[in-house]
Amino acid sequence: MNRPVRPVALVLLTACMIYPGVTLLWQGLYPFFSGEYFNLVGETGPWMMLVQKMGLPPVAALGAKAMLGLAWVAGVLGLWAGDWRAYPLALLAAAGSLLHPGGATVMGVIGLVCLIFFRENADSVPA
Repeated sequence: MNRPVRPVALVLLTACMIYPGVTLLWQGLYPFFSGEYFNLVGETGPWMMLVQKMGLPPVAALGAKAMLGLAWVAGVLGLWAGDWRAYPLALLAAAGSLLHPGGATVMGVIGLVCLIFFRENADSVPA
């Protein structure tokens, strides 16, 4: 298996994953475990506005957050394991984090920079 991302970039990606990945996963799943889903119907922000424009129920915003958080975690862990197939998943998660205001946006930008500019030449990386 090839490692498409340099080790230093993987450390930065892991740090970036901690905030948006785990936070988004928790925000998406928490209302279902706590029974507070109906208190979030009036929530505003880019996620809810996007869902409303698409004509989807508010639960779609929670599902999108949970899936994006899962993509962050799975993508970065896959890259740590040396699986090049995790690269598109981590790239999608980093780009999707730009929808989340605050620290996740910053982490998404750092993640995109790491994924795009710190790639290894697959031929020079030992298996």
